[in-house]
Amino acid sequence: MYQKFTLILLSCFVALFVAAQNVRPGAAPVGRPVYNFKTINSSLKYVFIEDKPTRGHPQEGDDVMLRMIAICNNRFMYNSNQVNKGNPGAFSISKAAFKGDIADVLMLMSPGDSVICLVDAQSMFEYTKKPLPDYIKPGDKIQYNIRLVSIKPKEELQKEREAAMAKALQEQPVQNDAAKQMATDEEALMAYFKAKNISPVKTASGLYYSIISQGNGANAKAGDNVVMNYRGNLLDGTVFDSNIDSAFMHVQPLRFVLGTGRVIKGWEEGITYLKPGAKGFFYIPSALAYGPQSRPGSAANPKGIPANSVLIFEVELLEVK
Repeated sequence: MYQKFTLILLSCFVALFVAAQNVRPGAAPVGRPVYNFKTINSSLKYVFIEDKPTRGHPQEGDDVMLRMIAICNNRFMYNSNQVNKGNPGAFSISKAAFKGDIADVLMLMSPGDSVICLVDAQSMFEYTKKPLPDYIKPGDKIQYNIRLVSIKPKEELQKEREAAMAKALQEQPVQNDAAKQMATDEEALMAYFKAKNISPVKTASGLYYSIISQGNGANAKAGDNVVMNYRGNLLDGTVFDSNIDSAFMHVQPLRFVLGTGRVIKGWEEGITYLKPGAKGFFYIPSALAYGPQSRPGSAANPKGIPANSVLIFEVELLEVK
C-alpha cells in the first residue's frame, strides 16, 4: 500500500469525459469528429485528444499525477476525482504487465496531454484473476479517459524519501516511548491471536506473518517488480483500504519495485517471505507501519488509520518480475 496517495482542471476533465463517453471504435455520432485510434496491441488502442507541446515522458520508476476515469458499458469503474476528493491520483510507472496495460500509453504522454484508451476488458480481468462482472461480456472495451497532470522523476522521488527519512530520524520519539509502544502492540497482537486461535510466525523485527497458500518459484527479493492484491484492516476489524473491494474505488493490482521504500516496512519485509502465487497475512506492529502518524480516511473508511495502529493485511503475490 502506498504511503502517499487540483480542482482547477476538473471542469476540463469532465468535459473530456462527456465527449469521450460516446466514442466507439470505427464510427462517431453525427456532428462529432471521427477519432482515429492507434493500435498498440490487440488489447489496447488509444487516441490523443490533446497533445500539448511540452517535453518529457514518464519513465519506469517515475510517479505521475493523473485525472482518470474508467467506464465500461456506461458504468463507472474508477474516477480519480471521486477517490482523491477532487485531486489527481498518484500512480507509479512500471513496465506493462499484460496486453492492454495502459502503462504503454502513459509513457507516450507529456504533461497536459489527454488521451482515450480502449482496453479489452477480458484481458484485464484475466490478468487480475477476477471474473468478469455481470455487466461486462467478452469483447467489451473499458474506456479510460486520462489527463497527465505532472511527472515526478524517480531521482526526485529518491531525494524526497531520503529527506523524509532524515526528518523522521530527527523527530523520532525517545527510545523509552518506542519500547513502550512496541510492548503495547505486542500485547494487543497476542490477544488477537488468542481470540482468533492462530499462530503466525514472528520475525526478528516484530513482524508476524502466516502463509495460507505457498505459491511457486523463488521468494520475492529487493529489486523485483511485484504485483499485489491486498485488504488491510485494523485489529477491531475495520477495513481501511483494499484493491479487492470495489468500495475503495481502485481494483487494479498494486505494482511497485520491492526494496525502494514505496511501501511500509512491514510490507517490505513480509513480501520477501512470499513466492509468486502465494497468499497470506501480515500482522504489522505500528513501528513497521505508520507509527505515531495517523492516516486520513475515505468514504469507505471515514475513521482512517489512527496513530500507533497495528495493521493486518490479507495479501496475494500475483507476480514477480
